[in-house]
Amino acid sequence: MMSGLTSSSREELLRLDEQRAAVMRQIEEAMAFLNTTPVGLNGPLVDGEGFPRNDCDLYAVRRARQAVICGRNDLKALENSMHEKLALLHEENQEEATKQMERDNEARRKGKSDALQREQRMRLVREMSKKSPFVRVLTTSANSPGAQAGLTAGDLIVQYGEIDAATVAAKGFGEMARVTASHEGKMISVWLKRKGEAEDEAVEILLVPTRWAGSGLIGCEFEPCLQG
Repeated sequence: MMSGLTSSSREELLRLDEQRAAVMRQIEEAMAFLNTTPVGLNGPLVDGEGFPRNDCDLYAVRRARQAVICGRNDLKALENSMHEKLALLHEENQEEATKQMERDNEARRKGKSDALQREQRMRLVREMSKKSPFVRVLTTSANSPGAQAGLTAGDLIVQYGEIDAATVAAKGFGEMARVTASHEGKMISVWLKRKGEAEDEAVEILLVPTRWAGSGLIGCEFEPCLQG
């Protein structure tokens, strides 16, 4: 019944994302030009005596600066529109909304280079990969929030929101239920290890505990697997 709305919202998000990418390219091109000039983005356009500088194309500099300023404003407006569409999509289809939230997270990565982002992500993956699992997924019910998020039987969870093996060892497995209940309708970052992943590398999924046709908020069965 909502598939038409979901498709329309998804297409609108893709359109906005394409516009955002075009604006970012425009800003990058303008900044690349400005960085080749002696004045850059904020340098004075007059010399020490108050006369227009003669060591650069002032018209081109002004045009590039305007492109950067307008582009940043356009980028904010586009990102706000994307956030609104994502909220609507979340209501239309929980599974699709969760996937789009990942795209939304990517859209918020502004002002950082791709190389820096990749390094930060790799550092986080390495950190999570060193953690010991504290709970194993036994079963996942079809169409449950857990299944939609990507949880599968055999997954070994090493981080669930803010808790890990050390938290559970100190406070008990009730912490997992507490985090789940406090995040009803909200996104939880879940790091896990599963068979087939290279070198026992941890992977992240995004889970949104939600009331559904079955019992509980996740639709999965777990068993403790604390080591030591």
